[in-house]
Amino acid sequence: MRKTDLQRFRKMLLEEKERVSQSLAKHEKIIKHADDESGLETGKAHSNHMADQGSDEFQYETTIKFANTEGRYLYNIEEALRRIEDGTYGKCQACGKNIALPRLRRLPYTRLCIECKEKEEAGKL
Repeated sequence: MRKTDLQRFRKMLLEEKERVSQSLAKHEKIIKHADDESGLETGKAHSNHMADQGSDEFQYETTIKFANTEGRYLYNIEEALRRIEDGTYGKCQACGKNIALPRLRRLPYTRLCIECKEKEEAGKL
């Protein structure tokens, strides 16, 4: 892979890492219900009405699930940045072949070529 391609992917991944980190920080604040003024954690709010309480609980659980998904995404981004640093970025971790540039442009954090990803999804890898 050309040095200019690596620099472009590094920049793209760093920008995405920053965006996801900020999003995770917001979700963490919601999950912890931290008070902006005092810095104290106020705990999960409870509504007076059962329907509102159910809606609040659903929203709270949805936020936790979303933060979990973004946390895994952030991990994949950080792993891709490590691969750039150690010189293995753009190589399939399963077969060792180069990952196609269109695939990397679409999924810059990917670790598998399309063939190996299809095998993984089919349970053959």
